[in-house]
Amino acid sequence: MGKYKYSTSEQETLKVLKMQEEQLKHLEKDIHEDFVNGNKDAGELADIRRRTEALLKKRGLTPPDPKMLEHIDTSIKIDKSEIPDWSELANKANDIYSEEVPFEDLLSKEEFQFCIDEVQRINDEFSVKTGILNKKDMAFLMVATALQTARWLIIQELCGDLGQTIDKDSRLDHNDRSIKESVKESNKSFQERFKDHGHRESEKKYKSWEQIIFSSAPYDTTVGSPNFGENLEGKYHRYKTLGHDPVLGWIFGTANFVTDTCTLSNLNSYRISRKGTPHFSEQTNLGTIFYEVFDSTKEDWLRLPAGVFAEYIHLKSDVFTKLGLPVPIIEVFSESLAGDLYKSQYDSLCLLRDLKIVGKQAGFSILINMIIGLVHGLLYDPQKDGDRKLYEVRTRKILSISNSLASAGNIAYAIGTEDWRKLDVGGILVTLYRLFTDVRFITKVKKDFIETEMDKSLADEIKELDSYFK
Repeated sequence: MGKYKYSTSEQETLKVLKMQEEQLKHLEKDIHEDFVNGNKDAGELADIRRRTEALLKKRGLTPPDPKMLEHIDTSIKIDKSEIPDWSELANKANDIYSEEVPFEDLLSKEEFQFCIDEVQRINDEFSVKTGILNKKDMAFLMVATALQTARWLIIQELCGDLGQTIDKDSRLDHNDRSIKESVKESNKSFQERFKDHGHRESEKKYKSWEQIIFSSAPYDTTVGSPNFGENLEGKYHRYKTLGHDPVLGWIFGTANFVTDTCTLSNLNSYRISRKGTPHFSEQTNLGTIFYEVFDSTKEDWLRLPAGVFAEYIHLKSDVFTKLGLPVPIIEVFSESLAGDLYKSQYDSLCLLRDLKIVGKQAGFSILINMIIGLVHGLLYDPQKDGDRKLYEVRTRKILSISNSLASAGNIAYAIGTEDWRKLDVGGILVTLYRLFTDVRFITKVKKDFIETEMDKSLADEIKELDSYFK
């Protein structure tokens, strides 16, 4: 008789059985050596093998015959097409286990500890590559900190302190003749430009475009306001009327000019009567005012541009006076704060001056950061510094630390002198921005680093598994 020829599936089964038999032989050898050497566990291991074989026989499974295993072709590998795909395995697992299975339950204690150790190893490796600044980095850190500190000291000397109030010697009285002449000339120029448009009387008694530009600002009126429970505080009425707001005035002041009304910071609105001395005559509302602006403009389109022009001329005439214009918008949210600032002679021009100082502080701080970052980046050496992104992490750490040290020094200086006008507001804002963006960048780089290292381990495992298949 010829030699029995096994089918492919039988050969694969026999291969697995042969591998098990070889493992058992190795186990027997180890048990024998342990027994010879006096290992007490040897007898227990042999007993386990005997009980395992008895259990296999009880379930109808016969241990492989060593002679049968000799005919197995060990070069045969499992075809990948015979392996179920992931979705099939997942569906089968879901059918068996309907409840959620915690990730920890899928791993043994040793495997779980290995994962923890592996993540800790990668974290330690990232810290070594990015957390410790070398001599070159420390030199950049000291130079950057020195430049940032010198910056806010120099800017204070050149630009002065924040929060300076109105210099009355450089301002005009509200009724100065030059102001009146300038307003008069501007109004005549507007009138001359649109003289061909003509004068159109309103059927609904709205103001004509000429009346709009030549009439006094309705929100300069304070007479009669107490009759409606409003206290406009005389000469300080500007912070209580939205027409004098350098920002909101372009909306509310324009509407007031077109409709002869006055809108206050509490959003109450009143009609201004021109009979005799201009005075508060009756209460109205913003909805009515804006509808009348729309309706009046439908009659004559030039009335809206005339209102915008009149608002511009009035703001221009008030902005350089000794009382100036209030800090914009604040009066809507906190009338008391707006009043305190205005009465302390801090107006919109003072705010504009401070914004310029803050802008210079921030601008020079950003410029120094750019120079330090550029020079540090130019000194990058792939052989010594490793991955480019990890090197950039060190660059950002240098900038964040130097900005923080300079800002901390400025704050300490302001506290020590008890003068908050010395604050380097622009530099502090840049520092906060850097801390936010740099921490986010470093976190992203660290996440990518961990994922890359974990992918390397996974790739090695997959490569080893692939070696078992066709």
